[in-house]
Amino acid sequence: MPALGPWLTALGAMTLISHPVAEHTHLSSGYQMTDIAATQAARVVSTPQRVNTLVALGDSITFGYNLGNNRAPSPLAFPYLMAKEEGWRAVDLGVPGWTSGDLLQALRTDAAMRADVAEAQVITVDIGSNDLLLPALAMLPKGADWARVTPTASQAATLSSELAQGIQDVHSHLAAILALLHRYNPRATVIVYDLYNPFPATDKWLYQTAETAIVAANAAIAADAVPAGDPVADAYDTLTQPSVDILPHDVHPTALGQRLLAEAGEQALAMAPMAKAAATPQGQNAILQWLGDALASGTW
Repeated sequence: MPALGPWLTALGAMTLISHPVAEHTHLSSGYQMTDIAATQAARVVSTPQRVNTLVALGDSITFGYNLGNNRAPSPLAFPYLMAKEEGWRAVDLGVPGWTSGDLLQALRTDAAMRADVAEAQVITVDIGSNDLLLPALAMLPKGADWARVTPTASQAATLSSELAQGIQDVHSHLAAILALLHRYNPRATVIVYDLYNPFPATDKWLYQTAETAIVAANAAIAADAVPAGDPVADAYDTLTQPSVDILPHDVHPTALGQRLLAEAGEQALAMAPMAKAAATPQGQNAILQWLGDALASGTW
């Protein structure tokens, strides 16, 4: 982000030009008007600049689970990496195990969380993984090797139904979450993360089951974010190599995976003005016009 110092210096100079200091008869000849102007401009520049705040909402991914002692959010988690890159302050409010419903309830009832949201310049939302993962975990025997479990036909049918409900929960809860965030803080830029598949393709049944649900959930996430004017950080196409992106025998990102999520957040932040414009009728018409022109010219 560009430094504010030069702009504050210019503002100070403009103020001094617009409102010149009146000359007093008791000024000594060695203390000229330019000295007064320089002193006042220096005070403007030396005024502490307000540090922007990034507030991160989500689950154990936002928390940086298993990248530390798990008693507090990990400094290796993507919110801290994004904030460090931008020179911001990070407030990581990720809670391991939370579903989209848990986050929605907290936003409705937790005054401290609402206060943090109201002060933020940027808010990240990464939620929904547990809406899909918890039904699968409930089906597996405790301590079972996920890659070796093959469900019965009855279990598969039950899981399919529960995953469908989880996708619907993500859709409805995220829409309500984004509405609250924009109500509590209309000025903030909100970045919404989609979901990644933590399972290797070699675990065929597990990978494919997760893939089907995650693709559907990501469509629901986009359907909520786009009308709200919020850019989507593309975790799905960013974390694609579980052997290096995901911790062994786990579903959480490695330190590398967290860095990749931070980069996805940076890319989404850069797209925020376009996402906001696209949410307006004029923006939608402009995009449709552009697509029409591209299709007509054969450049698409």
